Amino acid sequence: MANTFVFEEFQTVPVVSLSDMNPYMQTTEDSRQAFPIPGEDFTFMRLDLSRAVIRNPAQTFFIQLTEGHLAAAGYLPGCIALVDRQASPREKDVIIAYLEGEFTIRRLKIIDDMPALESDEGSIGIEPDMEFSVWGVVKDVLHL
Repeated sequence: MANTFVFEEFQTVPVVSLSDMNPYMQTTEDSRQAFPIPGEDFTFMRLDLSRAVIRNPAQTFFIQLTEGHLAAAGYLPGCIALVDRQASPREKDVIIAYLEGEFTIRRLKIIDDMPALESDEGSIGIEPDMEFSVWGVVKDVLHL
């Protein structure tokens, strides 16, 4: 069963310039009083992170990871990977691959002009008769 993330309302959060930060800024238990600190002016805006991280909206999807084949690189079960299907995979890219009837997340490696898939456990060389395709390049990962 697939998990669905639903966001019912947008939250307005302060956007503070790094140069305007000071050590006296604090958050409180009451989120309505967290910012601004009296006497400070901040710009409040709705920030759509998808606009900041997605270059090709029609060719991008999110996938929740269920395996730990690249745990050492920070791709852990439960994380959300941002996958771009339009990006051309290059050596050392983390990709979502379809291999022999199953989807997997692995690092692309080229060995003797042939693709291989690397994981924390080792490499799998892709033979010409294997069912294999690249579904997209992982562009970012969200740790939830």
